[in-house]
Amino acid sequence: MKASEADWYIGVDIGGTKTAVSIADNKCQIIDSSFLDTCGQPDFTVTAGRIFDAIDILLKKHQIKPGSFAIGISCPGPLDTVSGSIVFVATTGWKNIPIVQIFAERYKVPVFLENDCACAALAEAHKGAGQGAKVVFYITVSTGVGSGICVNGDIFSGETGNAGEFGHICVDPQGLKCQCGARGCLQMYSSGISIAERCRELAGQEKSLLSGIEHIDARDVEAAVRQNDPVAVRVWNDAMEKLGTGASIVYQLFNPGVIIFGGGVSNAWDLMEAGIYSAVKEHVYEMDYPFIVERHILRQAKLGKLTGVTGAILLAQKKL
Repeated sequence: MKASEADWYIGVDIGGTKTAVSIADNKCQIIDSSFLDTCGQPDFTVTAGRIFDAIDILLKKHQIKPGSFAIGISCPGPLDTVSGSIVFVATTGWKNIPIVQIFAERYKVPVFLENDCACAALAEAHKGAGQGAKVVFYITVSTGVGSGICVNGDIFSGETGNAGEFGHICVDPQGLKCQCGARGCLQMYSSGISIAERCRELAGQEKSLLSGIEHIDARDVEAAVRQNDPVAVRVWNDAMEKLGTGASIVYQLFNPGVIIFGGGVSNAWDLMEAGIYSAVKEHVYEMDYPFIVERHILRQAKLGKLTGVTGAILLAQKKL
């Protein structure tokens, strides 16, 4: 296949628990998708086999000729995108997996790899909530907190490829100790896991709708917030205030056209928006805040469960 001659694109979005596989035409319009469980064990060959099966079914269903497509892969990291390898994925235990080589040897086509948040930023910039903006900052609020940056339609990776560690900016210098070794990281307050853990701890000490529930997740907290549970509301409001503080730092540094919130927790955007805007108002230039509101700079992601595969497809097209 010569450069820019792909007739089709396969996007693979590997998540900690779910993996999406989509096929798109040469205009990057997705025509079909399948979703499967990510195998949560260190042996990557099991998950690779499942993805191969999903790709093969799509290729056969749509009568795609061998060699007429390219593959883009979105994956959590850290990654080595130069060598095309997964360095480490904490949720599965994968280490030093030459994923690009594995897929290229199977299908004999160009294969490209990028961080999942970077792919999401690319997707939202071109086909989602960031269309028309020169600088798009995408924030995922899910199991963890991460981000991707898109500038003039391209992924911005930084000097060594590690730009966008939004979950590890400091929002409380004397705050909670993070697994990364630093203190007061945003992720310790605003990730789905952190929100649930903080509620679980407080619900064991105070009266709450969540008291006595052994396994609490962010969706339980969201439900309790909607019922005005004081513990859930307190933890939730603090998490949104921290997210807003982080977003204000992003705004001051990057002057983005949009700051987009995605990930599972963002499904409760109606409960998030006011608290995030309130914190941003406290931390940006007073003259800038009306502009932020008028331009609706803080937005919910639009592409949902297809965000990652859309970004992976766009990545492959751009790399070709």
